[in-house]
Amino acid sequence: MTKDAWLVVGNGAIGLLWASKLRQHGEQVTVLCRSDIPNSPLNVEDIDEEGNTRNTQSDIEFISLDELEGKYTKTLLCTKAFDLVAAYLDVRKHTKKRGLIATLCNGLGAQQDLIPHLKKQQNLWAGITSEGALKLDSNRVKKTGDGDSFFGLLKEQDDNIFGTNFPFPDVQSRNIERRLIEKLAVNAVINPLTAIFSIRNGEVLEAPIRPIFDAAVDELANAMHCDEFRFKPLVEDLTAEHLHRRIENVARLTAMNCSSMYEDIRNIRPTENEYISGFFHRETPKTATPIQDAFYAALNDTAHIEEHKKKLLSQF
Repeated sequence: MTKDAWLVVGNGAIGLLWASKLRQHGEQVTVLCRSDIPNSPLNVEDIDEEGNTRNTQSDIEFISLDELEGKYTKTLLCTKAFDLVAAYLDVRKHTKKRGLIATLCNGLGAQQDLIPHLKKQQNLWAGITSEGALKLDSNRVKKTGDGDSFFGLLKEQDDNIFGTNFPFPDVQSRNIERRLIEKLAVNAVINPLTAIFSIRNGEVLEAPIRPIFDAAVDELANAMHCDEFRFKPLVEDLTAEHLHRRIENVARLTAMNCSSMYEDIRNIRPTENEYISGFFHRETPKTATPIQDAFYAALNDTAHIEEHKKKLLSQF
């Protein structure tokens, strides 16, 4: 049985936020939950232009994997990067062979890892978002920051149901790989610093962290222009000044937010370190990214995080 609806895999904050967006756009939406399956509508809390709290309720179908039936034409994977491939394989038999698969996850690499597992005629749309959200309950999410979202084709098949048009307004991007790399750079500075030093996003711009922040941004700008960096052609016009403005702006706009990596460390959960700092650790020359290497090492050695903090502070 074909279901011309969205299957949202992952009921975290971003998954719930996007389930609401899709439903408000008039789409039928099913959210796949691992546990705590709600039996009431999805509620999104937001602040309107006048500063008043606004609640939007959406009639969403929440189900478990055992309850999943039929084949969905559109699937949105909102998982951690390290869960992306496994999450798709869990639902693969419930996706149309000419359907659309979209991803919303941090980091870079997991999206490409997914491509060999797709059905032959499925298109893959990689997405990014700078919107902030906090999950309050299994069916409640609070929007904590405005931002932009974009989706672009990473794998295209001519006979796909949706062709080259993403079925949601004003989010389609023709240079999604460039956007993925820019978003990765943002995450590679803000997320490790907040996680290692247990601080909110805005505090990366304050002493004593600011010198590390500035040096980390400069390091990435230089590393992405190395001839050995395989994505260099996509970011050749990306200057250090632009990168500073971009990352600092995100830190200011989300100043009171806690990054997902900080939350993961605080709650003793796996992080996306392999797909953020780990990406630069692997994809750039060995001597090009000592700060990213330090972040990567610290987040892989959380039992000794205090020692890593002291070492970083002593260097700047």
